[in-house]
Parts: sequence; structure tokens; C-alpha cells
Amino acid sequence: MRFLIVLFYFFMLSISAQNYYKDFDPALKLLIDEGDACFKQNQSDCQQYYDKVLALAAQQPDSTLAMAYHEVGVSFARYGQLSDVLAYLNKGIGATQGQNHPLVTAALYRKKTIAFARLGMIDSILPSSQTAMSWAQLARDNETIADIYIQRSDLLHRMGNPKQALEVLQKAKPYALKSNSKIQQAGIDFAAGNIYLSTYDFKEAIVALERFMEQSKEDDEGYYRGLINWSMAMVHDNRPEPVIERLPEAISFFKDRNLVWTAKTHLAHAYAKLGQYDKSIPLHEECLAAAQQIYDPAIISLNSRLLAKGYLETDRPEKALYYSTSVYEYETSKGSLDEQVLGAYTIHSRVLGALGRKADAYDVLKPIPKLSDSLNSMIKLKEIKKLQELYETEKKEAQIALLEEKDKSSKLQIGMLIAGLIALLGILGTLWVRFRESKKRTTLERQKLDAEIAHKHKELTTHALHLAKKNQILVDLKQKVEQIKGACETRDIINTINFDLKDEASWENFTQYFEKVHTNFGKNVVQRYPNVTSNELRFMALLRMNLSSKEIANILNITPDGVKKARQRLRKKMELSPEDSLESEILNI
Repeated sequence: MRFLIVLFYFFMLSISAQNYYKDFDPALKLLIDEGDACFKQNQSDCQQYYDKVLALAAQQPDSTLAMAYHEVGVSFARYGQLSDVLAYLNKGIGATQGQNHPLVTAALYRKKTIAFARLGMIDSILPSSQTAMSWAQLARDNETIADIYIQRSDLLHRMGNPKQALEVLQKAKPYALKSNSKIQQAGIDFAAGNIYLSTYDFKEAIVALERFMEQSKEDDEGYYRGLINWSMAMVHDNRPEPVIERLPEAISFFKDRNLVWTAKTHLAHAYAKLGQYDKSIPLHEECLAAAQQIYDPAIISLNSRLLAKGYLETDRPEKALYYSTSVYEYETSKGSLDEQVLGAYTIHSRVLGALGRKADAYDVLKPIPKLSDSLNSMIKLKEIKKLQELYETEKKEAQIALLEEKDKSSKLQIGMLIAGLIALLGILGTLWVRFRESKKRTTLERQKLDAEIAHKHKELTTHALHLAKKNQILVDLKQKVEQIKGACETRDIINTINFDLKDEASWENFTQYFEKVHTNFGKNVVQRYPNVTSNELRFMALLRMNLSSKEIANILNITPDGVKKARQRLRKKMELSPEDSLESEILNI
């Protein structure tokens, strides 16, 4: 989901309209509007309007010139070249002064953060965001602080830390409430939806983004940004029809803005999901041409990959080759590793195979098992940290039990005091108040610990879903490799994939996670049902986690029919009647 970065960062600093202007001359704003109109009409001499703005602003007090640089930078971000934006913002930072200096400086650094993100300058993003926060805190402006926390959350999300990103979002909430900004409060739901998108939790993303859109009905800008990301989630959740119906509203709203190409890309993807390539391919080509003109690498890569797939699906591999080569060269030159990179390898090898270039297709496919292992290793590093957190869960559970004992003990002591000191109503009243406060604290602590345990359960489920996702990718890859006939070397790759699908080490890691949350589950199953096999025990563990049949099929590398047969065999071994619920029986173990 790397391509989402454009929409995420651009929106995060736009959700609230900061009033850092003290005395910004209306004439300057009018000139900026004229320059923007010039850009919209694709005229050639738009620079003159912005030059006039800067010349007039230089003659005015405080940070008027810095504000002008900020607004010109915003205009170039929307309608011009991204490479020009940083130059204007840096000049603005050098011109800040006067009473409104802290907020103006914070705004300039926040806008720089967006520019760094869109230009792919990852190492520069965090320092810029930290500097913006220091100026916002100096100004003691709750609205700006909340905005930067939201942006920081999006930054952590972009860097592969969705859990921390959600935690930072929680920090933004009290500042958004203090500032009484309804738009910011809705924006937190927007950011949460984006985080769920990047972790492939499309259903949660849809819920969060629908909640955001409900709160943003009076804010067209925010509503339609939410609609674009909601459409993205719906397409990936295999529900393209509502996207085709609703997304044109956002396209119409952003028709004169660069963001329109993000929206059109997702609309084209929705058409492709329905097999309507006569509509998707021309639209992808239009988006690709526009993205190349404004130089948006993420949108260029996405449209190139989808065009290659579209031409391949319509039996035009010779046309697909140009686009698959383009996305392959771009993704392999980035030096990073994610599913977008694996997707580039896969589509390029498929195109080469369809053209009869079996040896070239094999050369492209050959590194994939190692790349897949490397990607899996990166995931495992994060899982080690999760294992440590699961260990802490046991300690939290023990603390809950201790708190419950203290609660019982407190009640007993109060009862004895009431019996022994019935005449001392004043003292009894004091003790009762103390007891109520103690009980309230105990209840709050228990609720907090319960919430932490619930979070650990969700992390275990996330681990299982990562296993399912990995197996699904490997199975899809295996099918695509098998389509490349005539290259016997592909058998080595298939064997490697088959070995990864049967990786017992992954199951051992999963079992350790599972037993940390569901202690002695396996032992209890064996005692109650000694005839259960190890594979059936794994199946029962996945049912215990309430996973869907599709998710279980991906994790166990079996078909949906295989899941049904496994359920029938298990019911027979457990001697369940037709009225008995298999899931309920497993939950009671």
C-alpha cells in the first residue's frame, strides 16, 4: 500500500484551517487566487502573479512575507511542480519574524513534511515534523499540536509502525477536543482508516472511513478525500460496484487538482476488478501520463503495473511488456522490499513468459524465493517484539487475579468493620468512602488490564492473518510460475515455494504465540480427545481464534472444500450431534 502516501500526507495538514494570518492583505490573497486560476487554465505565464505577491509582501510587517511564501508553496503543490515547493518554503522559513512567528514557522515546516513525503525524501520527513512540533508547542496552540500529532501518526504508519501510529493518534484526541475542532476529530478517524488500509484490514478501514465521511458532510474537501480512500478499501475488499457508482463525485470535485489522478486510478482499478478492461486500460493510461507530467512516482508505478496486468489479461503481452518493464525497473531500483516489489517481479515474469521468453522469465523469477524469505524475516523481527508483549500479557492476567483478591478482601474487611463499629457512623462513613474509592481504582485498573489483554489477542490474530497472507502470495506465485511452460528451471522455484508453504518452523512460532494467549489449550484437547491428530489440533486452534474459512484455508494451504471436510472429520471424532456447535465446543475447552 505504499502508493497511499500521497493522499495521507497531503490531507493530514489540510484538515484544519489554521488562522495564523494576523493582517494578510486581501490584495495578496486575490493575486494568489489569480495565479491559481491561471494554473487551472494551463496558461503559460502564471509565475507573474506569485512574483507580484512576494514583492508586495516584502514591504509589509511581521511574517507577511513568510506567509506569502507558504501560500505560493501551497499553490505549486496543488497545480505546479513539486520540485518548486521546497524552494518557496525554505525562503519562507528564512523570512519569519514578529508576534505570529511561531505558528507561521510551524505551518511552513508542516508543509515541508508533505513535500518531503511526496518527493520520497523519507530521511527528511521526521526532522521536519519534529521542528514543526517544537514551534507549535512554543505557541501553545492546541489545534496545531493536534495536526502535527496526526501527521506524526501518518509518518509512523508510513515507516511500518501501525501500532505506534494508532497510539500517537490517541495523543492527538485531547488537543482536538480542547481546540473544539470537529474537522480534526473527524480527521483522526480518517488517519485510522488509512492505517487499517496499510495493514490490509480493509473492513476496519471501511468502517473508520465511513465514520469520517459521516462527520465531514459539511466539508466537501475532507469528505471527498475520505471517499477516495474508502474506494481504495472497497476495491481491495472485492466490492468495486459501489466505487464505480460513488467515486465520480470525488473526480468531479478534484477535476482541476493533481489529486484527481489518484481518484481516477482507483476508479480504473475498480473497472479492472470487474473485467471491464475496455474502460480500465484507457483510464490507467490517462492517469499514467498525468502522473509522469507532475512526477508522482507512486502513482506512476501503480498505473504501470495495472496496465501491464490489463494488457496481459486481454491477450496483448507485447503491449504489456513496456509497462511491466517500467514498473520492474522502478521497483527494483528503490532498494526497499515490500509486496509492491514482489508484485513487480511477478507481473514482469508473467509478461515475459507470455511472449515466449522463458529464459528471461526464469531470470526474473529466480530471486523471488529469497526476496520472499527476506520479507518474511522482516515480519519475524516484528513478531519477536510481539512475543515479548505476549509474555507481558501473562503478568497482566496475574495482576488482574491479584486485584480481584484484593477486592474480595476489602469487602470482607468492610463487613467486619460494620459489625464491630455499628455505633460509630461517622467513622463508618469515612471508611465507606475510602472503600468506594479503592474499588473504583481497582475497577479502572482491571478495565485497563483487560483492554491490554484484548489488544494482545488482536495481535495474535494479526500474526495468523500475516501467515495467511504469506501463504496466499506464495500460492498465487506458484500458479503463475506453473503458467510459464517450457522452462524446466521453474521447478526449483516451485519446490522452494512448496517447502515454504509446509514450513514447520512457522507453525512452531505460531504455536508459541497461541499458547501464550490460550494456555494449555493443546494439552486439554489431547486429554479430552486423544485421537485428534496434530493437523486437526492446528485446525482447532484456528477455529478457537474465530478465523473465517477463507483465512483458515490460506493458513493451512488447503481449499475451502478441504476446510469443510476437516470440520466434518473433527465433528465425528468429537462425537458431536448435528445440533451441537463445533465452535462452541472448542471455545469451552
